[in-house]
Amino acid sequence: MTDFSIDDLIKRVQDVGVLTREQVSEILAEYGTRQVTADQFIQSALRRGLLTNYQVDRLNSGETNGFFFGNYKALYLIGTGSFARVFRAVHRVTDRVAAVKVLRARHSDNENFVRHFLQEAKVVSELKHPNIVPVYGAESRGFLHYMAMEFVEGQTLRDFLKVRKKVEPITVVKIAIDICSALDYALQSQNLQHRDLKLSNVMLSSTGQAKLVDFGLSSITQSGESDGVGDPSILRNQQSIDYIALERAAGGEKMDARSDLYFLGCIMYQLLSGESPLAETKDRTRRMERTRFFNVQPLHQVDASIPAAVSFFVNKALTLNADQRYQKPIDMLKDLHGLLKRVDVEKKTDSATSLSFENYEAMQKDREERLQKLEKATVMVIDSNPKLQKGLEKLMIQLGYHAVCIDDPDKMIPYFEENDLVAQCIIFNAQSLGIRAIRAFNDFAQRRGLRDVAAILVLGEDQSEWEDSVTPQHHRVILTMPVTVKQFRSALTWLLEGFGQK
Repeated sequence: MTDFSIDDLIKRVQDVGVLTREQVSEILAEYGTRQVTADQFIQSALRRGLLTNYQVDRLNSGETNGFFFGNYKALYLIGTGSFARVFRAVHRVTDRVAAVKVLRARHSDNENFVRHFLQEAKVVSELKHPNIVPVYGAESRGFLHYMAMEFVEGQTLRDFLKVRKKVEPITVVKIAIDICSALDYALQSQNLQHRDLKLSNVMLSSTGQAKLVDFGLSSITQSGESDGVGDPSILRNQQSIDYIALERAAGGEKMDARSDLYFLGCIMYQLLSGESPLAETKDRTRRMERTRFFNVQPLHQVDASIPAAVSFFVNKALTLNADQRYQKPIDMLKDLHGLLKRVDVEKKTDSATSLSFENYEAMQKDREERLQKLEKATVMVIDSNPKLQKGLEKLMIQLGYHAVCIDDPDKMIPYFEENDLVAQCIIFNAQSLGIRAIRAFNDFAQRRGLRDVAAILVLGEDQSEWEDSVTPQHHRVILTMPVTVKQFRSALTWLLEGFGQK
């Protein structure tokens, strides 16, 4: 209920700009010649969607600001943090809905905070990725500092988990792929880490797509480290406490991309089990205790029903020794895609519990040991012409690889069934195999267990039209003769980059 008269209310809504004259006339016309009260006017405006409860509350409290941030009209408050508040807003010209992040008044006269806030907007506005909430722009007017970003129709992962309690593994892996894709892009394109990865900083859209928000801590720390401006203690305090605690618990390991991957593991753990791997507390001192990290209970012990492959993956992500964790987002992303295929198959065949965690762990450790024993990457050459086969084998050795040669594509599968590490790349030579090379190349890309193995298809000069018959894959390369040694080296280096590395 408002204390304003109808005349005072109409003057106020027009003075602050939340309603136009036309909209006021539209509301008054509803009542014809009848006397309209201020409360009736407000109820009509709310019903028509011309005012929101947030705007009405500010009108009733006599506020004259907070209705507009530049060209964006605030509709209602959707989130609050230590440094900023976030509003759902609409652009007064384009009608585009946006989330507007506004620096809190108590920080608005602090040059360091303002500079870092605007730096965040600049950094994130340069990130163009489907799994990162884009920033449209930022503005600074006197003591008002804000940025506008995409409004995601959905909810945070924290709110999602409150409803679900636990999330099925296949959904968790898909969410992790989205997050890891964003981290990989930010690192490779801007050398940027997130540094505050948690459930509340991941939005889940209505279509199920995960999107990262709040790269602010990353821009703050990076800009502070690079330009030396500002109070280092202020910058340090703005970093996530959990990240600082992880750094100390890990023996002073420098905070880098591996820290983000640790907390992505925490997100997966919490979604899968409904419990945080780290003891939750708001007390800063307790959050800094190293025992929080030493006392993490392995996921398979918390919930034995979670597929062994998923528990193994999460446990690896949560390894306290940073050197034993995933080293880069691209490394984790590759395993996540393989994990998704495995979980999908297990779900369809209802065999999620067919392999115990202990057996799966032993199998993975054996694989790691075999992989470490391989000093060089191995290339399998499939060529039915002995002379051409010998030439390719010699070339592989010249380029620094082991070579395994066979003359028939049908013999390839038994090799991999016996030892899935027999080769990391396969060369199909269509010059001798003809159309069989195309068929084998395409069939190979569809086989479970072989889809992640790199491959090169070599076409003769008169076979270039066959390229249209090949199924495209990101780790498949087609070379058409004549091919130089340099081209072969470049293709193999690209396909096998990082082989045998941590």
